[in-house]
Formats: sequence, structure tokens, C-alpha cells
Amino acid sequence: MPIKPIKCIPDTAIYVHSYTFGYGDKQIIGDTWLITVDDTVNYATVSRDGLCVPLAGHAFFQKLALVNAATITDFVPKIDDPSIFDIPPECKSAI
Repeated sequence: MPIKPIKCIPDTAIYVHSYTFGYGDKQIIGDTWLITVDDTVNYATVSRDGLCVPLAGHAFFQKLALVNAATITDFVPKIDDPSIFDIPPECKSAI
């Protein structure tokens, strides 16, 4: 069983399984963890290399009867354009 990356996967997470992403010599092993928070069941898949690169995630919300799935592509470990976090003018008065 793989080691949980520090700060990436909580200690309460349960290892589910591993996937191989890519092919040939360009492969990344991703480990999937079950993370339960209140009434939400999350499956988080992150790279096994210790960098905790997010690869995929699925969340099942029981109270809202909602399912969310995400596949992460073109990941870079930095923010190229911090302005993406700027609140648009039309939204500033919404709070």
C-alpha cells in the first residue's frame, strides 16, 4: 500500500486502489483515497511520487443529492496568472 502524502491526504483517509496514467515511459501512478467528511464521500486520486499532484476526484453529497467528478489536466505546480482570483466588478456588490 502506498504512503499517504503529507498534508495532501488526511490521516483518516482509506486507500482504495491505484491507477496508471499515461503509457510507455511516460507513466504516472495515481493512488485513490476514500475521504469522508460529514455526509460527503470523496474519492481523491493523487500522484504517488510524493508531490501529491491531483489527478481526479469524485464527490458524492448525500444531503444535496449531488455528484461531482473532476479530471485534472495540464497541471502546473504554480499560479501562472494570479489575476484569475480577482473578483469581477459585477460580483463585488453581491456579498
